[in-house]
Amino acid sequence: MKSSALLLACSAIVLAMSACQTTITTADGGAPSVKPTDPTPPPKSAKPNALAITFAPKPADTNGNDLPDSLQVTAYLFSRPYPSPFYAEGAFHFAIYRLGQSGTPEKLGAEPLRTWVFSPELVQRARSTSLAGPCHELILSLLASGGSDVLPVESVDLIAWFDPSDGSGPVWLRGIRSVQFQGPAK
Repeated sequence: MKSSALLLACSAIVLAMSACQTTITTADGGAPSVKPTDPTPPPKSAKPNALAITFAPKPADTNGNDLPDSLQVTAYLFSRPYPSPFYAEGAFHFAIYRLGQSGTPEKLGAEPLRTWVFSPELVQRARSTSLAGPCHELILSLLASGGSDVLPVESVDLIAWFDPSDGSGPVWLRGIRSVQFQGPAK
């Protein structure tokens, strides 16, 4: 009788312990996310083959005349298939055109409204780090080199490319970005 009571008590303890389980949930009731891992950086020998840019929501008016004149651009270089941006030696080129007149990388449009070239030295100084990783922070100013902030149009097409110092050929931004240099309300 004692052994059957002992066996019953032990069975109850084992059963109770196996029913206990620690569960961690988040505020929305789901399981916690798996801790992210850092993406694989490109090897030291990687060459840029992709360019991405972001820019400020709208151009800034730096001289107080109510006409936008400067666009802050963040440029990222990639070596596909690696997902992380990286730095490379070379020059950045930017140009703005009237809407629909920028052409293609093989045949650029005839007359850009403005162009900017950032030399390898300026590109080196423009290095920064964003949440996405290594980048270049550049300012496209209509006032640079004695330019004017008066444009014949309010919306323009922006194209960009990176020219590596090693001569491996230009890396073009895929597509065209439209930017509004909208003046004061009339």
